[in-house]
Amino acid sequence: MELTFRCPLDCAHCYTGCYNRKGSLKSELSTRQVKTILDKCKESGVVWLCFTGGDPLVRKDFPEIYTYAKKLGFLINVFTSLIPLNKKMVSLFKRYPPFNIETTLNAAEAVAYRQITGRRFFNKHSEAIKILLKNKLPIRVKTQVTRQNIAQIKKIKRMVESWKLKFRPSTMVFARLNQDASVCNLRLPPEEAASVNKKYGYFEEEYLPQKRPEIKDLIGVPEGNKLFRCAIGGHAFWVSPQGRMFLCNCLRRPDYDLLKKDSAISRGFYLLNKSVQRMKFKTSSYCRRCKYSFICSWCPGRACLEKKSLEEPIEYFCCLTQATLKANKSKGQ
Repeated sequence: MELTFRCPLDCAHCYTGCYNRKGSLKSELSTRQVKTILDKCKESGVVWLCFTGGDPLVRKDFPEIYTYAKKLGFLINVFTSLIPLNKKMVSLFKRYPPFNIETTLNAAEAVAYRQITGRRFFNKHSEAIKILLKNKLPIRVKTQVTRQNIAQIKKIKRMVESWKLKFRPSTMVFARLNQDASVCNLRLPPEEAASVNKKYGYFEEEYLPQKRPEIKDLIGVPEGNKLFRCAIGGHAFWVSPQGRMFLCNCLRRPDYDLLKKDSAISRGFYLLNKSVQRMKFKTSSYCRRCKYSFICSWCPGRACLEKKSLEEPIEYFCCLTQATLKANKSKGQ
């Protein structure tokens, strides 16, 4: 559940950064509307909830929303920059512990941090992590690896591990929600990305062949013309800051209006799934018949953002898949 697109950081690679503006506050759900949607989630049997954004902690009513959700019984993850963290929020998390608090730390030094985030919050960010650890709150630290911080990766790893936390890097960068693909220039070259994934691990590594040998059995020309071959709609959905329900963070159409009086989570989930599962390839896109489609990072949503087409191949992902297979083969896997 995206409570806001606002964030105190302005990271160059952020796919929601295009909407990180003061004006976005006007279109956000009110406290009452958020609670109404949470009630509908509860009624429909939702168990797990993730508050994200932007940074949900920037909302002045976050403590009220969070407390309400906890009392409804949800298991809650909170994705945050940690910059808005204060004593009141720490006390709130201690009283009502979340399942996890996740943050992204992309530098190990103040200068590099400012270059990436556009802000001078390095010390505040690292201290916030230490405060959560000191208070024995569950914290996970992620790192978005790009051309901007690849030289920092060893230092970041040492810093994260000095806190007794697992280093969780990702080399995946997507176009922004307004289809601004210029941020894709921050991607590592495919061979370097494959090397980083191989050396340091990748926090979505269960999808890589070297971590799940049985995936090798899936390599082959896919059957049928089904457009979505991922896990879309399998067990989760998203809610935008405006109360729209959708099934993929990159693809926000079709959607379902949860603010309508007679709307229901279960009905929206059914209708959205019915819609996307019916979607077929309409062109002779190479992705339609590629034998590596099950291990490639391409998907219709990412193609829509970057290529403005649900079916257009993304050359970078083709190269990344080949580089990944080559890196695995060189290790005898």
